[in-house]
Amino acid sequence: MRDAIRSLGCAAVLLALAVPAGAAQQGVASKLLLVKDPPSGPAMRKILWKVKEANADGDLSVVGDPIAGGATLRIRLSVSNHCSNPPCDSGGGDQCFSLPAAGWSPIGAIGFKYSDATLANGAVKVASIKRTPAGVFLVKAILQGAGIALFLDDEIGFYGLNLALGGGDEYYTGSGGADPKRNDAQTFKVTNEDGYAAMEACSPSGAFVD
Repeated sequence: MRDAIRSLGCAAVLLALAVPAGAAQQGVASKLLLVKDPPSGPAMRKILWKVKEANADGDLSVVGDPIAGGATLRIRLSVSNHCSNPPCDSGGGDQCFSLPAAGWSPIGAIGFKYSDATLANGAVKVASIKRTPAGVFLVKAILQGAGIALFLDDEIGFYGLNLALGGGDEYYTGSGGADPKRNDAQTFKVTNEDGYAAMEACSPSGAFVD
């Protein structure tokens, strides 16, 4: 479907990679989603999201240039069994995070990584998206601290995430067939998701989708 990554700023990469004219959505299955909301308070909240797909058919690819256009990450936790967009039960909330262009750098010619060790731009500490030469597609994001407004006061019935690269595609995931390993007021954990539901991105202004 796609075999392109946006220009990474060198001639060799420009010859090898190209970007399609329009953005698209690419669905991915989560290897791990871990949300921690400890009783010690919001400052100790943490979210870890990982995607790892062998992707033998080559459909998944990195399309976009966050070094130029930044990125957004939307995370939704709902007590409803399926709720990719409001209105629906409030559950754990719906939050958009900005990953500005200045935090991004290339990973050779295979993808991009984001770093904000001091959390100057929000709760996202690190993130990455890449496709290895062997065809393995990987996404990772670590969030922490009081900038996370999501909470776990009730059991979560639906989760969804959408990583949108500036000038490129959206990578979305949501509840599939996997049962949570933990689902209580302190921890929500899903591993080895075998499918995914649709999840829309943040609006261009960074607000929630409505």
